[in-house]
Amino acid sequence: MQITELFSGWLDFIFFFCILNACLAWLEISFFSKFTSCTATWCHHAGYVLIIYSLAVTEMHFQFSFPMATAFELAALFLFGWLVLKCQPALSAITTVLAICIMQVSNGIFQSLLSIVFTTLFSYTSILMAASGLSVMVVVFFSYRLVLTWLNGRRIFLLQYVLVLLLPIFFVLLVMQHVFAAYGNMVVINPEGTRIFPNVNDWTMLGIQIAAYFCLFAVLFAYKKLSEGFELQMRNALLEQQVHTQAISIQEMQLRYEQTRAFRHDLKGHWTVLGGFLKEGESQNALEYLGKLTSFSDQLSFPCQTGNIALDMLLTNKLGLARQKGIDVNCTVKIPGGNLLDALDLCIVFSNAVDNAINACSSVVQSNRYLTLSAVQKSGFFLIEIENSRTDKMMPTKGSGIGLESIKAVVKKYQGTVRIEKNLQMFRLNILFVIPRQPDDI
Repeated sequence: MQITELFSGWLDFIFFFCILNACLAWLEISFFSKFTSCTATWCHHAGYVLIIYSLAVTEMHFQFSFPMATAFELAALFLFGWLVLKCQPALSAITTVLAICIMQVSNGIFQSLLSIVFTTLFSYTSILMAASGLSVMVVVFFSYRLVLTWLNGRRIFLLQYVLVLLLPIFFVLLVMQHVFAAYGNMVVINPEGTRIFPNVNDWTMLGIQIAAYFCLFAVLFAYKKLSEGFELQMRNALLEQQVHTQAISIQEMQLRYEQTRAFRHDLKGHWTVLGGFLKEGESQNALEYLGKLTSFSDQLSFPCQTGNIALDMLLTNKLGLARQKGIDVNCTVKIPGGNLLDALDLCIVFSNAVDNAINACSSVVQSNRYLTLSAVQKSGFFLIEIENSRTDKMMPTKGSGIGLESIKAVVKKYQGTVRIEKNLQMFRLNILFVIPRQPDDI
């Protein structure tokens, strides 16, 4: 059987077989590549279109049943994604079933609509079929876009909970196979315009197709909410772990602070030794001893006096590390008194912000590295500004995204805001806390 014998003429052959099949195949592979984050070039698109052409010719020549034709199309897209686009098998299977299920359900809706209007508009068969084909493409296009919007960036959850998403969608696809196998996917009409096959209520079929479409997207929406819940649970676990780590760090720094106080208490003995040197006229020994005391005292002092002991100790460690990396540090942070802001919250904010700033500065030429911290209370607001140098070639570091989420979580407790400004050379983080007004400020 010649392919063109299935069409009323060359124009129908070019439109329905060549153009329509090519467009639908192009949509399938485009959706596949974006959904799986696998790169698909123009050659990949063209290659898949040729595969669909070959399958269509084979199906028409051997007159495969609709379920068998669907099985071949599933295998073709799955293998193409796995072997050619190098997609993981589980993700390739999910995407294949989803893409073809959306395609067939959308096509089924317009096939039912076409069957309903055929009996009254039989003389406009070609126009109706062309309109139906174009409508299928439009619906498939926007359906694919909706899925990409809902499930964008949730690849990790797709792989972890593959059966949760795959089984319901595969069930919808099986229902579609039963419908088309039982009632066919074409309408046979005699010259008088009376339908011969299939003998079925078109409105019932349309209702089934529409129900299948909404069931499909109900599954996707439920999965979207499920994955959002898992994602939130994971972020909360990371934040709790970070808070726990920060609390331990504060305890360690407080211990160091007590040790520093003890050392300073012992300075009286050092002054006695120093006075003894001077009384004996050993000025050189006194100068050497004084130099050692001064150097050691400088190491124990806090480079940034914020008014909060825990934060002072934290910034001592962080800014000391920054200076070791050749970063020019300037710190003018003043924390409001009265315990209006929790020390742990302040440490979480400054720890994550300074860590991210140090990582950013590390990729900059050493002579251009700088880090500026400033914080001041203005009426009922506490403003923090942290600015650092950066480069456009900087690569994101592990944990930087979680660090910013930790900052936002703390700021949210105080009904505050986080604002980011950046260009190719500079990154600035502005944080605003809303704090209770003191009686003296009213």
